[in-house]
Amino acid sequence: MMVTSSFVVPRVESLASSGIQSIPKEYIRPQEELSSIRDVFEEEKKVEGPQVPTIDLKEMESEDKVVREKCREELVKAATEWGVMHLVNHGIPDDLIDRVKKAGQAFFDLPIEEKEKHANDQASGNVQGYGSKLANNASGQLEWEDYFFHLIFPEDKRDFSIWPKTPSDYTYVFFIFLRQLILLF
Repeated sequence: MMVTSSFVVPRVESLASSGIQSIPKEYIRPQEELSSIRDVFEEEKKVEGPQVPTIDLKEMESEDKVVREKCREELVKAATEWGVMHLVNHGIPDDLIDRVKKAGQAFFDLPIEEKEKHANDQASGNVQGYGSKLANNASGQLEWEDYFFHLIFPEDKRDFSIWPKTPSDYTYVFFIFLRQLILLF
């Protein structure tokens, strides 16, 4: 459990494995929102509407200064307007990305008690570590999500002491991934 002020918020995994027969009302979206949700996979195929920006980093290596500058501007715009982007041709090996995913999955496959050893404490301002999303969405419902958050940038905010020791390769794999990210920019 995570305590923030006097309100106790259970971990999503704890709720899901507790044998509850229905989803707590704090997590249920209003009917009007539910009726507007479409098949994500079908929506992704459509061209119209907002799309997460895709940035081709190969353009950063172009000999043409205009092409490089346009790519940089697209990166800034995506970061500023979206806060997220899909990077292609970034040069990070697929096997490293797979290892990062497997290390993350191995952490989330641990028993809750083990993950709680890395719990964050948002009440004291410590947002890094294992937690449950406590923010309400636009409809006022809680998000149904557990996460592990650690800063990698800026470097002085990076705190390896909170990174999981289990699985044993978690820190190593993420550090190698971090080094690859640094090389991108």
